[in-house]
This record gives sequence, C-alpha cells and structure tokens, in this order.
Amino acid sequence: MILLRRLLVSAALVIGLLACVPAVAAASDPPDPGTTTTGTVTSNGTVYPYILYTPTSYTPGTPAPLVVILHGCQTTADQQMHASLYNPVAEREGFVVLYVEADAVGRAQPGPAANCWKFADPQSYFRGSADAAGIADATRAVMAQRDIDPERVYAAGISGGGLMTSAVAAAYPDLYAAVAIHSSAGYGDGFCFASGTGIPVQASALLAYNAMVSNARVVPLMVISGDQDLAFPPSCNDKALAQGLRTDNMVLSGSQDGPISLSPASSHDGQVTDGYAYTVRSFLDPSGCLIAERWIVHGMGHFWSGGTTDPAYANFTDPKGPSAAEATWAFLSRYRKPDTGMPCAEAAG
Repeated sequence: MILLRRLLVSAALVIGLLACVPAVAAASDPPDPGTTTTGTVTSNGTVYPYILYTPTSYTPGTPAPLVVILHGCQTTADQQMHASLYNPVAEREGFVVLYVEADAVGRAQPGPAANCWKFADPQSYFRGSADAAGIADATRAVMAQRDIDPERVYAAGISGGGLMTSAVAAAYPDLYAAVAIHSSAGYGDGFCFASGTGIPVQASALLAYNAMVSNARVVPLMVISGDQDLAFPPSCNDKALAQGLRTDNMVLSGSQDGPISLSPASSHDGQVTDGYAYTVRSFLDPSGCLIAERWIVHGMGHFWSGGTTDPAYANFTDPKGPSAAEATWAFLSRYRKPDTGMPCAEAAG
C-alpha cells in the first residue's frame, strides 16, 4: 500500500494527461438527436456530476446496454462527450452512454492534475471507497433511471480515466461486463506515466486480483493507444493489456501464466483513409474466443483516436486515427457478464 501510494503520488505531480481546450470554439458538430441530461450522485458524502445520453431508439421496458465513459485529466465530462463522438455510435446501436465527472476535490487539483480522478489516492482503487465507488454509484443510479441490461454494462476511459477503468474492472467485476482502456496503464500503475516503466506487471495483476475478492471473474479487455504517446508510452499500454490477461488467468487457475495465452493469437493491419495505419492484436481464450485486443495507432501521440474534427477539441483528439468510439463498442458489445467465464468468453451470437 505504501509503495502504491508513493508511485501514484509521484505520477500526480507530473501528469499532464490531456491538454486544455481552447477558449474559443469553432463550428461544432451537429447536435445529437437523442436526449442529453445531467445529474449528480452522492457517494460516501462526495458529489459526482454526470451527463447521460439516451438515444432516440431507447424504449422503456426494453433493457439497453450502458457504456460508462471516464474522461482524462484537464478534461471535463462534457468535453469528453463532444470530443469522442460516442453519442452517434450510441444512437445507431441503441445503447445509453454515461459520462461521469470527477468530484470537486479532483477538479480542484493543481496544475496538470486539474479536473482529474484522484488516482494518486490508493483508496480510489478499492470497492466502496473514493473514486471507484463514485463511478460505480453513478452507474447504479443510471441503471435505476433507465431500463438497462445489467449483463451488458461496460466501462471505458482515457488517460487518467483509463487508470480508473482498470480500477473499476478490479473493484467491481460484478458490475462491468468488459472494459476498454485508451492511452493509459493498468491497475495501480500510474507511475508508468512518462517513464514507461511503473510497477512490475505481475504485481499489478496480483493487486487487481486481490481487489476483486469474492466477486472475481474474467473481465475482457481492449487497450488502444498511439505509438508516439509520450505521456503513457506504448509499454504502459502493453502492460495494461498484460495485467488484464494475467488477472483473468488468476481467476481461472490461480496462475498468471495460463490458461489464457499472454501472446497474441493473430495480428492484422488497417489504414485510415488519409490518416494513420494501425495494428490490431487479438488474444483468445482456451476455446478460441476473443478475450482481449491491443490496438496500436502508428504515428499518433496522446490523443483520443478518431473523434471530432471540431478544432475546439484538436488538443486532445486526433481524427487521423481509427474511431476509438467505434472500435471500443465493437469489442465491448461482444460480451455479456455471465458468459465471460470459460469455455468461451463471448456471448452466443
């Protein structure tokens, strides 16, 4: 615990996860056709604001999937919503999107840690406390407001929000069916920032497994980042993927090395028209079902891949990359919570 606190505090002193948005916005994207509402949830006496997007296809009485999006530092939930272009995907595919905001203490942190999750606080990584609890409580509040399929609730986050995504995957595996991490690091590995080193992946995997306690289950994971990211270098994102696989292996066998292979089963390349090339590595469970993906965007720095072309968000989105909203949803939507055990992690059909 002392080591985790020291590592995360050190990262907090230097982290500049996403640049501030310019004060003057240019022409914005067309308004989303669904309904955008705001609210708050109080968790352990702390207030967490949130934004909720409900697509026009949502029908009360028909359970819909829910994707929880966690913003990075120096970024608000509203900025993340507009930058990521997740709402158009939700509109087309019929799922609800929840954008959770850091609490007042997190928003008031100084310098590059402003508007950030309190990932330097070890308590944020455990069930029932700090930011992990706030995110989970906001998720449950929305599930009470909308007809949400409890087997198809997912979390995705970028940068500081990616660290909290790794946290809730471990602290609340009974709530989130699968997760996606963008330009970040694994459980308790905030010190990987800039250095590309951080804590040993075996230690990170063990910490995550211990945080699961009696709720331990296999959590499918996608990781996407640019290979020119200087904030969380590719090695940090590789470790995030390996941590997830190793933790899943501990759930299945008690060993970090199997039965899920830590090596990719296949790899394929893609190309965005007038944009970046990218590589996708696929990892399979023992039955040959997809359990994890690692996307590497060649030439991209610390940005949300794809996203809006609105210049107001140019400091933290790169439209030349493949759409992270499309890619993460394509991965997450393959899973239902009760199906992620063995022999095959993917939902039938």
